[in-house]
Amino acid sequence: MNKIIHHCDTILSVLGKTLEAILAVGVIASVILRYVFSISFVWSEELLTMVFVATTFFGAALGMREKEHITITNFVDRMPAPVKVVLRIIAQIIVIIVSICMIYYSFRIIHKVGKIPSPATGIPKGIYYSIIPITFFLTILYSVINILSEFIVIEKPLKGYKEDFELGEDIVLGGE
Repeated sequence: MNKIIHHCDTILSVLGKTLEAILAVGVIASVILRYVFSISFVWSEELLTMVFVATTFFGAALGMREKEHITITNFVDRMPAPVKVVLRIIAQIIVIIVSICMIYYSFRIIHKVGKIPSPATGIPKGIYYSIIPITFFLTILYSVINILSEFIVIEKPLKGYKEDFELGEDIVLGGE
């Protein structure tokens, strides 16, 4: 099971990094084209907006796996260990319920307006909106994994980006 979870984490992480790279290159190219050459493409703005939305939704799902969402734990931290476990499970169940609602309503939206082409690219809006149920399904998956991790050993996710921002012990600040 840990291998499957690790592969899912890796796929989601690579997808997120790829979308971020596309977004960065697209925005830089768009700005250069607009301000240097006075050229603007409406379709590229629409695609970049959708890539930004996708990075947000996929990043939120990955944040659930990495337990990086904002939490206020003052109340929970004062509880005994068994109560903490119960409260963490309740929080994950609430996330699952909200995610199920989001999936349900996103399918309703896709059913109603999914065939309408977007104004600039002509891509059916259902393709754009499909990000919602996919990412909330991943959120449910990661919430279930978080619940299971309270009872069985599940490997912690690899967070490859943290080391990029942490200073090692061998680095001395201020020339000391």
